Amino acid sequence: MRRVLYVLPLLILLTVIIPQRQAEAQQICFQDDPEVLRCVADPLSGYWSSNGGLPVFGFPLTEIRPEHNIDLNQAIKTQWLERHRLEVHPENPAPYTILLGRIGVERLEQIGRNPAAEGRESGPRSGCLWFVETGHNVCNQAEDLGFKHYWESHGLAIQGLDSYARSLQLFGLPLTELRLETNSSGDTVLTQWFERARFEWHPTNPDAFKVLLGRLGAEVRTPPTSTPQSVFGVEILSRNGVKTADQAADANASLVRYNAIAWSEVEATQGVRRWAAVASREAELRAFGERNLSSIVIIRGTPDWAQAVPGAACGAIKPAALDAFADFVYETVQRYSVPPYNVKYWEFGNEPDVDPALIDGSSIFGCWGDAKDAYYGGGHYAEMLKRVYPMVKRADPAAVVISGGLLLDCDPTLQSQATPCVSGKFLEGMLRNGGGDVVDVISYHAYSYWMPHGKDWNLNHPSWKHRGGVFGGKLEFVRSIMHKYGVRKPILMNEGGLLCYRSSPNCRVPEFYEAQANQVVRLYTRTSAQGLWASIWFTLDGPGWQEGSLLDANQVPRPAYNTFKFLSGLLKDASYECALGANALEGYGFRKGATTYLVYWTNDSSRVVINLPLTTRAIFNKAGNQISVEGTTIQAGFEPIIIEAAEMPCGR
Repeated sequence: MRRVLYVLPLLILLTVIIPQRQAEAQQICFQDDPEVLRCVADPLSGYWSSNGGLPVFGFPLTEIRPEHNIDLNQAIKTQWLERHRLEVHPENPAPYTILLGRIGVERLEQIGRNPAAEGRESGPRSGCLWFVETGHNVCNQAEDLGFKHYWESHGLAIQGLDSYARSLQLFGLPLTELRLETNSSGDTVLTQWFERARFEWHPTNPDAFKVLLGRLGAEVRTPPTSTPQSVFGVEILSRNGVKTADQAADANASLVRYNAIAWSEVEATQGVRRWAAVASREAELRAFGERNLSSIVIIRGTPDWAQAVPGAACGAIKPAALDAFADFVYETVQRYSVPPYNVKYWEFGNEPDVDPALIDGSSIFGCWGDAKDAYYGGGHYAEMLKRVYPMVKRADPAAVVISGGLLLDCDPTLQSQATPCVSGKFLEGMLRNGGGDVVDVISYHAYSYWMPHGKDWNLNHPSWKHRGGVFGGKLEFVRSIMHKYGVRKPILMNEGGLLCYRSSPNCRVPEFYEAQANQVVRLYTRTSAQGLWASIWFTLDGPGWQEGSLLDANQVPRPAYNTFKFLSGLLKDASYECALGANALEGYGFRKGATTYLVYWTNDSSRVVINLPLTTRAIFNKAGNQISVEGTTIQAGFEPIIIEAAEMPCGR
């Protein structure tokens, strides 16, 4: 309700100033509201202001840009608003060059409601509008005030139409009867759905605002609130899914990333889909689903007949084949979003910011990159997302679309590089072409390489040290590009860990495997502290790429697995509270009910004295073993320590 009360004065103000602003400018912007990042674009601004403005349409959510229209199967210039979607149709005669989406119908479909199945009302009611087409009445809720009055007194400003036809053009027919419903703001109000609107009755508002229109545009466009149960995720390679599913569940993994369902395997011949080709993948996804593991499934693999670059199965799709891919995605999501698989997270490609000339075309990563393009092919990748995003949502409204994890091999803003970092422009190319509007989560990769020098491996990565390390530095870069284009989405680090460079025999020693366990603590506490959606350790199953796995070649736990299991269990349902430490000392505080966990380490070989809270209950090392301490202090060093207490020394 706070949102409604906040905008009432603004609504009154805008009804006065919008006509004047429209006369002065081709677009309508909202400089006085820092949360509104976009303008109502030309040629939509005149339509917006003359047909109701903010109360009817709401603030703009996106820029105007071509968007694939499912019904017309073509790209239409589109702008999403809080309460609606406006489409430009130059092929139509005036005044129908701008059309409204059937946003009410779409939202009902998205939440799984079939209004026709809810039945018709018995007949016309006295004093109400009766719509024989759908069998529903539209009535007032007070004398000369309510849904009937609102419907009749609002309409599109189209010459030659009577008031009834104008209202019908704006709102459409009623789809449901009046009933109490809870809206997206949590308010339970009298509600009635129409083809292009949802009417809500707010009796405590001033008379002019007792009828409000639901924020259908925002609801249809808002990413699902489905978030992982924790930040702890792992990847399992396709050959080991059934073997290691139990170990993933036992380690409290919230997410299991899985590579992949390949279009090239299922539809090697255009129009002929052989799902038997991925039967072994289905068995592994079933194993995850049966253990209540949430799978992130990568969809990749371009068939020969659809390849934009011949021989590059990892690469871009021909524009003419994008609809075929979108149709494949629709069937894939339909097939695996239900029991026994229950897949809700879908990632498109893996390290797409790699040019196919740099790798084998059959690689499991890459390769949408285009070194000849100023933005390295990111715009082409966004075009693909524009086609698949609506199909994913149509197949499963609760699904989450994740961008392919970016390699981010270098930072394009770094001036001292011998070779320009062209690949670093991929994300910007994706976002400047509207990719941020057709994805729910943006992801990147962040590996560290082990060196036995007693310094934090992440912070000293040569390509990202200037930004604070490979994990935080890449995150900072991604956020800067997102901010530039007004994109606000969760961020996932979906491949990371501590690697042995090229699997050198020199690091197949106990010190390396203990260092991996150390990295587990650093990675996942930093993930929470920096506000990421989650982090994925690559991989759970062994032996892993460059010895990076939590299990060995025989799927026996390494020290890192034991630390992962201990820490994920300890911090399950805990919330991040604060950062601790300074200089070489790094630390973070977490709270779970009345219990506090303080995690400390140093980023070099130094040791720092920590004053223990008076209510200290236990102190653990990274393996989960208790440490005995005499006195009121403990020294923190390169090996992490975890203090369990009943207070939070964060000044809160």
